[in-house]
Amino acid sequence: MDLEKLKGEMYNCVRCGYCREMVYPQMGSFGVCPLYEMYGYQSYTGKGKVLIGLALLEGRLSMSKSLAEHLFASCLTCKSCTAHCPNEVDVVSIVLALREEAARRGLLPEEIRVVDSNIDKKKNPFGEGEEKRVELASTLGLPETGEVLYFAGCYVTYRYPEVARAEVELLKRAGLNVAYLGEDEWCCGIIKKFEGKPSEYRKLAEHNVEAIKASGAETVVATCPGCYHTLRDYSEILERGAGGFEVVHFTQLLEKLLREGRIKLENPVKKTVTYHDPCHLGRYEEIYEQPRSVLASIPGLRLVEMRRNRRNAWCCGGGATHYVYNFDASIRVALTRLDEAEEAGAEALVTSCPLCLTVFRNALRRAGAKMELYYLSELVRKSLG
Repeated sequence: MDLEKLKGEMYNCVRCGYCREMVYPQMGSFGVCPLYEMYGYQSYTGKGKVLIGLALLEGRLSMSKSLAEHLFASCLTCKSCTAHCPNEVDVVSIVLALREEAARRGLLPEEIRVVDSNIDKKKNPFGEGEEKRVELASTLGLPETGEVLYFAGCYVTYRYPEVARAEVELLKRAGLNVAYLGEDEWCCGIIKKFEGKPSEYRKLAEHNVEAIKASGAETVVATCPGCYHTLRDYSEILERGAGGFEVVHFTQLLEKLLREGRIKLENPVKKTVTYHDPCHLGRYEEIYEQPRSVLASIPGLRLVEMRRNRRNAWCCGGGATHYVYNFDASIRVALTRLDEAEEAGAEALVTSCPLCLTVFRNALRRAGAKMELYYLSELVRKSLG
């Protein structure tokens, strides 16, 4: 995205400071930016990113290696600043435009370039072979064509195949004929987008759209919130529509199937849990209630809320690229969130994002702390009759 085209957006910032600190308990807001709270520098806030962008446009600042590194270290792209902004300034787009400028100048941090190369070579951020996708396809036993296509995403495929098995089982129980692309499913491209490489993002989008169209799918079910957000974004990227298919998140479809009685939950799961809203599912796509409705359908389960929830929810610390570049900071943000879950009286934290689950697991491991972690669909599977 051209920074020049965002000049009006940047001038729309009135420097009020709401993106720096906004504590209104009556509105459920207890802070805005996890990284600003951690480091305390203005350049970590949304307003700070706006000022950096304007300084570059007006020739008062030049792109440099240190600035490029700061653009990755200082922003989770969690969209909390925009959610709390009276003028709804699109800070994420400004950050992505700044990163795009850094990428054009060859100034991406080494950690980001490694992941970038993995996606180029292996079509996943881990750099692992396509045999994992082939293995998952074999395990799921699904055809490559059908009206409903399950889009597993890289994290579920390479790190949490048990989530895919649980979700496909639930879809089958509902009587849906589900398809899966297997090795033809490539990385959705969210990392390319958020690291500032739109043309390479477009190539991944074009491949996936063509593969989805070839499958004959009318509905694509994504489990990863990042994939869901990105697949929904494809229509804008391709400028010709996304091939005539609808994209839904797994929790949306699951809530509908439970409401219609197509899935029966009978086995009690006696736990007190809290739900963590993933940023790409919550603030980006405003899906807050469906996951909670699904949890409420599980007999024996008690749901408690963390003090920061829904649009005010604290990020897990992952971001689309932050976890790769600034691992220690991500872990510290995650530990803050886990403390909130404990304060809420939860035995377990439930989420519907594989990156969130990964960051929380690493945070617990580093801290030597105890908190049960669940992917939402796995809890639902436990309750199947």
